[in-house]
Amino acid sequence: MGVFSPEGLDVFELYISVESKPSVLAKIATIIGERNVDILAAHMQCSDEGRTGYDLFYLEMAQATVTPKELVDELKKLEFVKDVQIESKSNVRFETMMFPLTLSGHTRAFVLSSAGWAALVDSIMITFGTAGGVILHNQGVSVGAEIVDSIKALFRASVDSDLEMENLKAYFSAVGLGILSVSGDRKVVKVKIEQPVTSGQEDSVVDQFLVGVVTGAIIKIYADDYVVQKLSYQDGRVVFDLVREKPSRGGPETKRSDSALLPKA
Repeated sequence: MGVFSPEGLDVFELYISVESKPSVLAKIATIIGERNVDILAAHMQCSDEGRTGYDLFYLEMAQATVTPKELVDELKKLEFVKDVQIESKSNVRFETMMFPLTLSGHTRAFVLSSAGWAALVDSIMITFGTAGGVILHNQGVSVGAEIVDSIKALFRASVDSDLEMENLKAYFSAVGLGILSVSGDRKVVKVKIEQPVTSGQEDSVVDQFLVGVVTGAIIKIYADDYVVQKLSYQDGRVVFDLVREKPSRGGPETKRSDSALLPKA
């Protein structure tokens, strides 16, 4: 589901909040279809407690046998419907009714285009030079650890590292960071990120923040310290190794300089 409404004739955005129960979606779709309204796209999510569903439909109504208001009135008659709103997407093309955008229904999120993110990364690198790469990488490490914590919070019981890793890879794709592949073992973790968020830009750069995110996540999952080696940008892919620095987080602390955190291209 995107942040723009899809192309079509007489496109409308329909928002419905309902009691969460079986067959609700089927009944709504039946009413829409019987009135010759085409569903171009749809997005559904549920409240934290699982009792309320929030459904968003993009409708093409050029051949509809009802007006938008008549459709709303029909849907409001359903006993499980709590609220219905509809608005034209002929002029304002952005999705607005599902604000605030969330992850899993409770964590606020926002959308930034890949071009916008690349501009931010380039600005930091130009302003701070090599130190900019260190800043981006270190902040990414913090974010990566937080992502793993949020993954753990989704499960009621403790999960093992393999399950955390599978969810990390799914998270990367779900939020648009890229397609994450991880191989090797805990001593040397081989990382590949296909279609990273900065791909497609004229001056593609190795996104130090993105590398830091993966590094922080791996450190959190395996409870070991890792350093980045063999970092490169190959055919639109970010490729690097994470080499374990010491056998256990419980051992003596080793002091590292910021330069040790900066990936080498």
